[in-house]
Amino acid sequence: LHLLEHAAEHHPAQFHQKLHINPLIFDNILDQISNHTIFQNQSNNKQLPIIIQLAIFLFHVGHYGNACMPEDIMQWAGLSVGMVMNCTHHVMAMILDQHNEF
Repeated sequence: LHLLEHAAEHHPAQFHQKLHINPLIFDNILDQISNHTIFQNQSNNKQLPIIIQLAIFLFHVGHYGNACMPEDIMQWAGLSVGMVMNCTHHVMAMILDQHNEF
């Protein structure tokens, strides 16, 4: 996960292989969703950066079978299963809320 920025810039085919999206389109989506209220948090517990949440969501929905199990995404992302599920739910809720924009 921490190498995605490097892959986006220097190895876009690898980026596309993991997230099933062109790096430029990823950046455009990131710009469009960055100000959504679901990513705002008034708690002492910080959310993960939106770029990571979006990457986890795209990895999750872009794979099938064993590769899309939260435990496998957890290993890829280096996060807990709960964080993987929270990221997926945050991005999905934002997409559903903004469905007319996409």
